[in-house]
Amino acid sequence: MLSRILEYTSITSKIILHDLKIFRKELFGKFIDLAILLLTNVAVFGYFMPQYGARADFGTFILVGAIAGYGFFEVIGKVGVLLSDLETDRTILHTLSLPLPAAWVFSSIAISWAIRSLINSVLLFPVGKLLLWTQFDLGKIAYFDLLLMLLISNLFFGFFALWLTSMFKKMSDLGHLYCRVVIPLYMFGGYFYTWKSVYELSPFLGYISLINPLTYSMDGTRRAGLASDEYLSVATCFGALTLLTILFGWHAIHSLKKRLDVV
Repeated sequence: MLSRILEYTSITSKIILHDLKIFRKELFGKFIDLAILLLTNVAVFGYFMPQYGARADFGTFILVGAIAGYGFFEVIGKVGVLLSDLETDRTILHTLSLPLPAAWVFSSIAISWAIRSLINSVLLFPVGKLLLWTQFDLGKIAYFDLLLMLLISNLFFGFFALWLTSMFKKMSDLGHLYCRVVIPLYMFGGYFYTWKSVYELSPFLGYISLINPLTYSMDGTRRAGLASDEYLSVATCFGALTLLTILFGWHAIHSLKKRLDVV
């Protein structure tokens, strides 16, 4: 049993490394794109919005939230790529022909997506420091907690994107993705506010917002990056995202195996 697991792990690692070699060629261009997006967010919310009464530290608040959430948009873009393959060439069947259980193959896809978005997230921190300089105190960061939150957040994004792929039946359905899934989750996921502020407004709305996984990604990353108790604890957020990753991952793999008729 152990030897088989080691063999599966070796093959899975090679699949992921092959994908990351392709990603390496795209990394610089992707980093420039994300840096520009970060610049526009930080410029508006860090320097312009305080002139209209926003809190003085709103720039750092948005900065950490943006870094926490950019991985969400990064992996969502992969849904169309995989869905297109499932609908047309089905090159994934070649990978599924390897001496590897289908669950491992699908997991390798989600993990690869997660690693891609994690790399981008980490690279954006020094950009954020340059943009806000003294407003963003790196000394306040709980680095271990921050690493945990970035790891589990991006891992969740990867498996959530895999789940979305399993839910859409054809490419034309993607027209509904942003309006029905991405934008509602992002706007009500704590990007512009904290969970506690919603709870203070209405406990009912606060509990409802806990259904949104982005709430845990935003609050947990901000708790680690800004060292403030106005956010949910890292333990709560990490635990919730771990559970959600397992649930969405299991259902995604089950659905894709059924769709492609593999075991």
